[in-house]
Amino acid sequence: MFDALLHTLRSTNPWVLAVELSLVWIASYMVLRFLDRTRGAGSFRGTLIVVVALVLLVRPLASLGDELARLRLIVDALLAALLISMLVVFGPELRQGLVRLGESLLPSRTRVRTDAESIASAVRTLSRAHIGAIIVIERGDSLGDLARSGVQIDARLEPRLIESLFWPNSPLHDLAVVVHGNRIVAASVELPLAGGEVDATAHGARHRAAVGVTLDTDALVVVVSEETGLIRLAERGSLGDPIDRERVGEALTRRLGGASRAQRRKEAA
Repeated sequence: MFDALLHTLRSTNPWVLAVELSLVWIASYMVLRFLDRTRGAGSFRGTLIVVVALVLLVRPLASLGDELARLRLIVDALLAALLISMLVVFGPELRQGLVRLGESLLPSRTRVRTDAESIASAVRTLSRAHIGAIIVIERGDSLGDLARSGVQIDARLEPRLIESLFWPNSPLHDLAVVVHGNRIVAASVELPLAGGEVDATAHGARHRAAVGVTLDTDALVVVVSEETGLIRLAERGSLGDPIDRERVGEALTRRLGGASRAQRRKEAA
């Protein structure tokens, strides 16, 4: 069997083998690139390694002789089952990957900068009053599906409106607010909770939700603790340290690329 395998490898055109390996590597790299930052990226990598190993190693071995025909049938059936399982299990990740692929190939829409100072002003008020809040700010990745799961607002981004949405006993005060550009898109939006990325003994569901949405998207999340009034930013799957109330606008402006209120006044003058 091994002699036959060596004979097959020796008789294979090295250029053809190199092209096949290159195509498999490029395809694998592109898939993993567009699945990056998703929850199932790690598991998908492991499954992809198994599939590549079956295609490049086991399947050629099973094609060497009739005595290994059953092995080839098993390998083909296993490959089909793995591919179907990947489509089912990693459906959300594959959808996000296709969205990113489409956004990278098609002309992107004009991006409207979010008014960081409006959000900072509302957050300072909420922090002083110890009112919990989660504000999800869309950046590159679309949050359309997430926003549609909540109550549609589609209103201009105003500090007093943000404050009223999170004020206790308000019908929409629970869960999160989603912001796109200078519009409040939706409120009362339920976010996916992070797992081991956040210490559950030190932080509650609000902070786990703030981190959870950043595992699948590049969104920037502002979270205010109801118990302590502390303000934190979450991005790229991690929760930042508390930020001083007077530095929130600066921190948001630096990450969103907007202009501070002082800069806008100077430009207007």
